[in-house]
Amino acid sequence: MIRKFLFAMVAFGAALAASACSYGSAVDVAPYNARVSKPVIAAGDYCEVQGTAKPFTVVSNEDCVPITWNQQARAYTMVDLEDPEESVTANVVSMGLGLYLAQMTVETDKPDKYQILVFIAKGDAFATLSALDDEPLQKLTEKHRRLTFAKDATGRPYVSAGKPGHIKAFLKDAAKETLRQMKAEDEPVSVGVLDKAGAPIHEASKQQAKDIEAILKLAKSLTPK
Repeated sequence: MIRKFLFAMVAFGAALAASACSYGSAVDVAPYNARVSKPVIAAGDYCEVQGTAKPFTVVSNEDCVPITWNQQARAYTMVDLEDPEESVTANVVSMGLGLYLAQMTVETDKPDKYQILVFIAKGDAFATLSALDDEPLQKLTEKHRRLTFAKDATGRPYVSAGKPGHIKAFLKDAAKETLRQMKAEDEPVSVGVLDKAGAPIHEASKQQAKDIEAILKLAKSLTPK
């Protein structure tokens, strides 16, 4: 059974084939000058964390994803060790409040060639927030009148036109709605923390626990009351 953190990371790759795993856009919101100029999290192996309070357990023996940083391109790559050609590169842009967008470019002749995921990061830990399902996404689009939306072949809305700042505001609201739904369903935030892939399962170190708690605190602060 694939655990939640691994599933969230696999969504980076799945987003290239299934837009329901991400937010589609015909607008490039991550041109070079807009990307983070320094790593948000350090490069390395990021492993799933179990627990919502100390002591946390780091599942380093199986649920890890290697992530690299290309300073020249200002881009992260989630490395697929079994099939390097399936590795996924994302351009990251800060949206403030500890929220970031990761934009991937899909090889397609369709307008929504940019697929976007939202994540929160602090220290050397992060949590990817699931994209909204079609129905709540449609409701959210109706509140963002400054953007123009169209629908893809499946009927899922995507941004067809609009200013990057307005798209960021839309993505922030989407992230908050995801967190609201998670709270309502008593679904914990799935955190990945920098570790060593293949190491035995272990209790989080003091620094790891600090970073994990920072992510959980940030997620709570972003969750609507």
